[in-house]
Amino acid sequence: MPKVPSVEHTFYYAAPPAVVFSALTEPARLAGWFVEKATISPKAGAAFRLVWRGGYAMKGKVKRATAPKRLVLAWNDQFESGKVLKTEVQFDLRAKGKGTLLTVTHRGFKSGKKWVALYGGIESGWAYYLTNLRSVLEHGTDLRSEFDSLS
Repeated sequence: MPKVPSVEHTFYYAAPPAVVFSALTEPARLAGWFVEKATISPKAGAAFRLVWRGGYAMKGKVKRATAPKRLVLAWNDQFESGKVLKTEVQFDLRAKGKGTLLTVTHRGFKSGKKWVALYGGIESGWAYYLTNLRSVLEHGTDLRSEFDSLS
């Protein structure tokens, strides 16, 4: 069976790792660039819930949280059919100059039509949201529009 690739993006942010980590783990900060509503605590074993604009919601667990260096989440996407596809997303933060290099690695994809659709959505979704995080952190501007299909 061929190996299914992971999604991986690395972005530079002109903000220290602690600021970027808080944007990934504080509910109010997450609502400013990623979701409409978040419930999360950066502690291993803690449950989290994310709700996007448009109403899509997902639940998962914090697998590891080492502020301000790493956050690992068990990510559970649910389709309308009720089927849940489980993956894992890891955020690695590294100081670079006066800013932060953030690498997001989303892994655990399998083969099949639902998995291909999920992979495509996650690949484009992370690019969209991580670009928005840069805009929010560096310029204070949320680029999301109610007309975007990812919002």
